[in-house]
Amino acid sequence: MKKITISPSLLACDFLHLEDEVKSAVAAGAGMFHADVMDGVYVPNISFGFDIIKSIVRVSDIPVDAHLMIKKPQNYIDVLKNAGVYSVTVHSDFDSPELVRRTLEDIKAAGMKAGLALRPCFPAETVLPYADICEIFLVMTVEPGFGGQKFMSDMIPKIREIKKIADGADHEISVQVDGGIGEATIGAVSEAGADNFVIGTAFFKAEDRKSAVEKFIEAAK
Repeated sequence: MKKITISPSLLACDFLHLEDEVKSAVAAGAGMFHADVMDGVYVPNISFGFDIIKSIVRVSDIPVDAHLMIKKPQNYIDVLKNAGVYSVTVHSDFDSPELVRRTLEDIKAAGMKAGLALRPCFPAETVLPYADICEIFLVMTVEPGFGGQKFMSDMIPKIREIKKIADGADHEISVQVDGGIGEATIGAVSEAGADNFVIGTAFFKAEDRKSAVEKFIEAAK
């Protein structure tokens, strides 16, 4: 049976009560936390830094996935390793293909899972040169930088194509989706091949988070 991972996006949580939010998500059945790091340069927003991620890891019983929407992710690999994150995802266009690849190699060498994210404007074949080294392909289904945006349904064909590329690799690659994912959209992206679902507003604003996770999983199946 297909493995389904629900990854609450911490960007949508109540930071005034961060520890309670983390523990609530774990109790609700979340499989992974998604931590969006933004620098105000690569994207026009600033989120939170590495000390916050370290604190989340310390009180979390599930893996933390760092999504770096920053201009120089290569500078922070050791910091993230020391923070205890499970995986690090960088964007395909943060710099030259050579530096993107070297950064992914350094992430793996540090003992973390390496992920590559695609903004909506980039085609599926962008991931091909990195399929031998990545363990996560992240398809952005909104423009990166802000939470609460509307899901872009025209990304579904891209998810299908990336799933085919992932299936052709000689190791397991998770297909992750991020942006506007909720009960109404999760079924379509799951059918297209996604298995890891980053959910922000629809998770943290749910009155009953455990019930919400159950509904997400059921819809994804």
